[in-house]
Amino acid sequence: MSKVLVNGLSIREGPSTNSQKVGKYDEGEIINSGNLVEENEGRFWLRYKGGSGNQRYVCMWENGKYFVDVPSHIPGPRPEGGGPQPSHSETGIPGIPKQKEFPDNRIRKSGCCFLCTCVKGGLTTQAQCMDCFNWGINSGKLRSSDCFVNTNKENWAKEISERYGTQYHGDYCFQKNSHHFWLTQNGIEIFNSAGIGWRGAT
Repeated sequence: MSKVLVNGLSIREGPSTNSQKVGKYDEGEIINSGNLVEENEGRFWLRYKGGSGNQRYVCMWENGKYFVDVPSHIPGPRPEGGGPQPSHSETGIPGIPKQKEFPDNRIRKSGCCFLCTCVKGGLTTQAQCMDCFNWGINSGKLRSSDCFVNTNKENWAKEISERYGTQYHGDYCFQKNSHHFWLTQNGIEIFNSAGIGWRGAT
């Protein structure tokens, strides 16, 4: 998954500013089908398959500025110096809103580890996360006073996958700074429910 870093990023038919524009992305959107990085005209382009099935391109880098976070496993050249560092901004999975937008105050205040575990277990909607939250409280996997994970979060992510018939993402890695958790894949931040820190979710 590649994360768009700017608003109004042009989607083009080819890896050139002369190629036809066919749409745009805004900051925070995710490109799931990226399969190659190409260099052309002094720029680096992410190639991916669009919804129509046709190859599409977005500019990943130009003049020292990154427009898209592209995971390192996607083949192709890279600018000298590598990619941008994780910003620890609010990043998400389509369908799962930001932590501060959940109806339950316990998730809003302390739900970063819980939501990361849901995402690692393959959940993709707020309704699934809320159902999982109630299951966690009732089963004792979450403390009733908040939503910190009592059991091993890796094992519980696998249990979530089995319970809901969703994909377990073994390549999603938990990261922690003080009380705040987020997920990375190949060193790129892919899910961060609260952004700059757990206090940002209140």
